[in-house]
Amino acid sequence: MRIFFSKLMRGIEGTRTVLLNLFFLLFVGFFVFTLMNVQPSLPDKIVLQLNLNGALVEQVKRPEIGLSSLTSPAAQQVKVHAVVTALKRAAKDDAVVGVRLDLQHLTTAALPHLQALKKAIEAFKESGKPVMAYADNWSQAQYYLAATADEVYLHPMGMIELNGYGLYRNYVKEALDKLEIEVHVFRAGKYKSAAAPLIHTAMNAEERQANQAWLNTLWGVYTDDLFDMRGIEPERLQYVLDHSGEVVEKFGGDIGQLFLAEHWVDGLLYAEQADAKLIVKTGDAELVGYQAYLLATGSGLFPAQPQAEDNWIGVVMGSGQILNGEQPAGSIGSDTMVEQLQIALEDERVKAVVLRLNTPGGSALASESIRHAVEVLRQHGKPVVVSMGSMAASGGYWIASAADEIWASPATITGSIGVFGIVPNIHKSLQKLGIQTDGVGTSNLAGGIRLDKALSPELADSIQRSVQHIYQQFIQHVANGRGMSLAEVEQLAQGRVWSGQDALELGLVDALGDIDDAIIAAARLAKIEKNHEPIEILPETSPFELLLDNLLSEAATVVAPTQTNALDSLLFTIKHRLSQVMLWNDPRGVYALSGVELVQ
Repeated sequence: MRIFFSKLMRGIEGTRTVLLNLFFLLFVGFFVFTLMNVQPSLPDKIVLQLNLNGALVEQVKRPEIGLSSLTSPAAQQVKVHAVVTALKRAAKDDAVVGVRLDLQHLTTAALPHLQALKKAIEAFKESGKPVMAYADNWSQAQYYLAATADEVYLHPMGMIELNGYGLYRNYVKEALDKLEIEVHVFRAGKYKSAAAPLIHTAMNAEERQANQAWLNTLWGVYTDDLFDMRGIEPERLQYVLDHSGEVVEKFGGDIGQLFLAEHWVDGLLYAEQADAKLIVKTGDAELVGYQAYLLATGSGLFPAQPQAEDNWIGVVMGSGQILNGEQPAGSIGSDTMVEQLQIALEDERVKAVVLRLNTPGGSALASESIRHAVEVLRQHGKPVVVSMGSMAASGGYWIASAADEIWASPATITGSIGVFGIVPNIHKSLQKLGIQTDGVGTSNLAGGIRLDKALSPELADSIQRSVQHIYQQFIQHVANGRGMSLAEVEQLAQGRVWSGQDALELGLVDALGDIDDAIIAAARLAKIEKNHEPIEILPETSPFELLLDNLLSEAATVVAPTQTNALDSLLFTIKHRLSQVMLWNDPRGVYALSGVELVQ
């Protein structure tokens, strides 16, 4: 009897589980169907609101799903392509009578991404419709976009934080020494600085020289663009920033009057006064956010299929660190990207490929796997053009070296041709606590790399030789791809970082331009200039993953707590760097990774 009831209860429990799962699947199906078909209505007259909340990105990074996401919510992200699409569509839409730039919640933004939005805003302005920017305060990145507007208004007590570009890092060698933690760094290239904070107490002369060069280039691009947009002379701007106390004193400490006199803004107004100015030009129109506008005008949640039957330019997007294996959007997984390139190889409709890279680099093994896949595409007669975004350095350049052509923005950070490896150990710290490590092994390498055991000189020597060998491979790939001698590449390598503008002059890239220019170049190489269509090549994903990625790119995500003070900012930086290190998964522990983190 007990057995009978036991089986009966298991049967009931199993039936309940099946019914619950079925109900859940029906709910998800209904939810997806609703999202695919919903198309909100729009008012007759619209002012498109560019309410950019979060970091500008080209690929939305999928956040972790679990309890940690509740205590540490993911930062909000703004997809550059979505904003550009909204502006292009709005320029042709008679219902849209103007644009209002609301940028105060825009957080991080690389200059090439800002330039992409600047180009789209300027194209919108050609329609004759007004663009207005208003805020209480603007950061440097926010103000760059605000300057694209026809009229720029600031709160009477507002602030514009124009500071220039800088690169500052925390050097922890003395702290490690006090804790008696040893960090063995093996590197090839005197400028390779990714591990410098672990082994130095300050920036060395070579790093300082190289970093100052590309920072000056980025600042030159920024100030030249400001001159084009607002007529602000770069020399005068530099004087104001370098002598801020003296200049502010002339206005009795009234910074707002300084901004007005220097033509940084067109007026000091309160929000309703600025809106009234816009209403005069647009009439009675309603504000509609760009995301709602995209959804209402039929952007859809799923990727659209191209109209042409063939002559496709396959576009493969890659953002984040280069890691081994399969990785979600926001990181470049070697298996994932190789799969995308393989799809392009096997599809006869794809005549050429544009590989868009936004990456500081990463695993040397993963970089080589992707570079080889690019080489295979070219061997089969399919041209490959690399389009560099804000950064395509180290492992990113390793991959790019195999392309037919490399395109970059003047403000792209690239180069950093060098490799390094890190082996830490804490055996001295443990000895202080009375913890000893001892044992036996069948070879000198047994137990060779352990946190609690000193690294032997023999093993250290073999690691350094391996790093040097991989560096030579890197040099050879660049020499082959760029048509240079090894000596010429060596002069440009050593882990040194270059701006896109300098890289063009040095022969490390072929031309300056954005992803649209790279697509045209790929069509030219494939001899299909007059008839081609770009299509994004995506890795195979489950319906749930596709839905999640599109929801994150089209809908608002959870906003992380705002960094409000210096301590919060420092803790955030430490957490960010540790999280990046935790991703490292190269089996040999060798990385082609740039240490550049831009402060603006």
